[in-house]
Parts: sequence; structure tokens; C-alpha cells
Amino acid sequence: MTEWYKIVSCFFTNEIQLLLGLCLVAKLLNFPKLNKIAVLLSTGGSVLITWATILALPQFYLVGIEIGLLITMVCYLYREQTRICVFLIFFYEIAIALWEFLISAGLAVWLKDARFIDTVTAEYMLAVWIVRLLMLGIFWLAKRNGKIARKEAVRMFSVISLAGMFGVIVLSEQKRILLSDDRLTTWIILSLLLMMAILFFTLSRQHEMEKEIARLKEEQAELLERDYRALNRTYTSNAKLYHDIHNHIEVLHRYLKQRKTDEAIQYLEDLCSPVWELTQENWTGDEAIDYLISSKMSFAKQQNIRTKINIEFPRHTNIRNVDLTAILGNMLDNALEAAIVTTGELRFINLTIRRINNMLIVKVENGFAEKPVIAGGTLQTSKSQKALHGWGLKSALSAAERYDGIIKTSFDQHIFQTVATLSYHAV
Repeated sequence: MTEWYKIVSCFFTNEIQLLLGLCLVAKLLNFPKLNKIAVLLSTGGSVLITWATILALPQFYLVGIEIGLLITMVCYLYREQTRICVFLIFFYEIAIALWEFLISAGLAVWLKDARFIDTVTAEYMLAVWIVRLLMLGIFWLAKRNGKIARKEAVRMFSVISLAGMFGVIVLSEQKRILLSDDRLTTWIILSLLLMMAILFFTLSRQHEMEKEIARLKEEQAELLERDYRALNRTYTSNAKLYHDIHNHIEVLHRYLKQRKTDEAIQYLEDLCSPVWELTQENWTGDEAIDYLISSKMSFAKQQNIRTKINIEFPRHTNIRNVDLTAILGNMLDNALEAAIVTTGELRFINLTIRRINNMLIVKVENGFAEKPVIAGGTLQTSKSQKALHGWGLKSALSAAERYDGIIKTSFDQHIFQTVATLSYHAV
């Protein structure tokens, strides 16, 4: 393989295969999108595979090099869930090889030309390019249709794998060109393994989701218990106030009789603080959400954090209060955690909820002193008791996905902004 056009063709087919493999892993495992480093790594890997192809290494070794490079790149870029990454990449390579065989064998049968199934010929490269163009077409359609849920992506790959298995079965029954029985049997077995791998991946992700839901329920119980204790303390303080009311009236009477109005006003403010703490404004009409906002903003005021609330909330929607509590609670907890360690003008929290057509926009802004720590696309808490830190960003993202929503964070000039966008319909 010394012709320049074959070398260029080999490089670009490998580049497409490596890049789309990284995109697939990132999508299925909810990793961050690819960056420039990923593109550079895939380009370097393509150069290495092309050089190995020029040296005429056996196909088995070439596939091994591709799998090894993809695994190395994924482990370097994401550094987590290594075993499932290896699993996905291995069967990704099998799926590509299966469809290269199907297209090349299909062309060979259609044109009655055995050169299409010879891996060193230009005719076989035509089949490889057809597969790469199909891969790019699927990727383009996915990008054009916007955000595709992982469930839909798995369903699409299941259809592709099932079609591949039936394609091999059809090729095994044709008589136009001779195909090795061992080769056909191998691809039938591999296509069945591919279907089983997709089933295994779906079940494992379902199991992980069930574990996450169980963990979130535990955290929800802890959060409710904590809020109940806070509410109980408020009621206790209020009960003491009513019990000692005659004593307080006597003190106020003396202040006013001696014309000490400033002292009387201050005494009244101290008395009313438990009542004001208990007061809850009606922002959304949902008691759970309103209580959440009240408790968080009340805590902010106790810490001398300036607050600003601007809410226009739609009534009678399909958005469950438990999901909105997970999203809003996490956003406000993160804002409080950052604002509480700032000083001066940066000590503020702004909450805005707006509806635009059938979209609900929740935005929280706050000041911060130190640059937030983000690892693996996840905002890291600085609290020692991380298990009690709100609901966690993962639970908020999981809740947002139920409404085809996203949560985006950005920070600039010591102002951190979190925006959740949810789609809803009236009920």
C-alpha cells in the first residue's frame, strides 16, 4: 500500500472512526463533549494506524492497535468508568468491522466481483468509505435533531445491530459468490454477541439508575428531616414567644412610658424574628417549592447575603414538584456555598424563574471568591460532608432530563451563573 491516495484514504477513515468512537462513549456515559485535545489525540492515533497499515501488518494487529488507542484516549480524557469504556470500545470496533464485511460482501455479490472482499484492494476501501459515510450521516442526523436521550441512542444502535445480524444471515443463503462458511459463522456469532452486549449495557445502566434513585431517596429523607427539625425549632421559638407574651408587653410598656422608642422598636424586631422566619411568600403556588425558596433565602439573609427573587411560574404543568425541588435545591445550595465565603459586593444571590412559550427557565446567580472546582464535568463541593450537600448535581441533571432539559453553568468576573431549561406542557 504505497499509493498516496490509499494512504490519505486510510488516514481519514481512521480519523473518522476514532473521533466518532470517542463521541459515542461520551454520549452513552454522559461525559463532556470532545475538546481540542481529543481531536489532537485522534489525529495522532490515525497517523499511527496509517503507518502500521503501510507496514502491511495483519488485520488482526491493526484492529488491536485501534482498540488500544481508543481505550488509551478515553482513559486519558475521562479517567473514570474504565471498564465500561473498554466494553463499549471493543463492541464498537466489532460493529464497524461487521458492517464493513456486510457492505463489501454485498457489493461483491451484487457485482459478482470477489475483489470487494479482499481487504488489500481499492474495491474494499470503497466499502470502508461507504461505512464511514453512513457513520457520518448518522452523526449528522443526531446533531441536527438536537439532544438525543441515551435511551434513544441505545435503541438506534440496537436496530443497526439487528439489521447487521439479518444481513449476515441473508449473505449466508446467497449463491452468486462463494463466501467461506467459517467466515459467515464467525460473523453470525459476533453479531449475536453484539446484540447481547447492547442488552447487557442497557441492563447495567438501568441497574445504575436504580441505585442512583435509591441514593436520592435517602438524601431526600435526610433533607426533609433536616427541614423538619428547622421548622420544629421555629415553632418552638414561636411557642415560647406566646408563652412569655405578658412579660414582653410589660417591657414594651416601660420602654414607651419612658419614651425610649428606639429600644422599643429594636425589642419588637427581636420578638418578631421567629415569626418572620416562619413567614412564607407565595411565589409559585406550590407549597413545597415555596417553602424551599423561603428556607434557602431566609438562611441567606441570616448570613447577610443579599437576595433578589423574580418569579413568573406557570400553573398546572407536568413538572413534578419533587423534580423541581431537586433542581432548584441543588442550584440554591451551590449558590449559598459560594456566596457565604465571599465579602462585600459579591455576597449576593439572584433567583429568576421565567416561562418562555413551553419552556421553563430557572436561573441562579451568585458571587464567588475562588474559582469553582469542576472535575469530570461535575461541580465539586467544598463541604466536608459531601453526602449532605443538597441533592447533588447528578440528581438535578437526572431530573432535568425527564423534561428534555439541560443544566448549564458559567462563571466570569466573580459571578457564577447556573441555568436550567425544562420543557413542559399544561395538564
